[in-house]
Amino acid sequence: MQYPVIQEYYSRLSKGSIEADVDSLWINILGLYFTVPKNYGLEQETRPLSSIKRHADISIRCVKNGKRKKVILIEDKRVEYESQSSKWAEAVEQLTEYLGLVRKEQTNDRTLYAIATVGHYSRFYQMTTTSNTLEDFPGTDGAYFEFKKDEAQIEYYLDRLVSLTS
Repeated sequence: MQYPVIQEYYSRLSKGSIEADVDSLWINILGLYFTVPKNYGLEQETRPLSSIKRHADISIRCVKNGKRKKVILIEDKRVEYESQSSKWAEAVEQLTEYLGLVRKEQTNDRTLYAIATVGHYSRFYQMTTTSNTLEDFPGTDGAYFEFKKDEAQIEYYLDRLVSLTS
């Protein structure tokens, strides 16, 4: 949180804030790691895939061999839902469904990654090539990471995601 703009976006997160506030924080954090010079593009999803009604909030694409591929999806929920296990389950279900469709569309055999965020807290996941369910990202052991308190761990896992997807 060394950057004032990141601190300002973080300060917007309150019980009454909307989901877009969480999206804005993430898009600015992600821009520090998934950069254009590294062939990444950050996209806020504006429409769901044709076969589902829901979509992830943010997609990270990487261009390799001239092809754009989604490599990481992020689903955000409002701060007011932080303690509601049903909202966490909904985020995981939504990401699982969407990653499955991304895998079919891209027909690749790469592991896909996801981050579920509810308010101030995030969990990191992966969907391996041999599974259709989300698994905890290696090393996280299902932990929830708070943006400010667990900044070092979030940075570590974002660096690992860049390494794994580039």
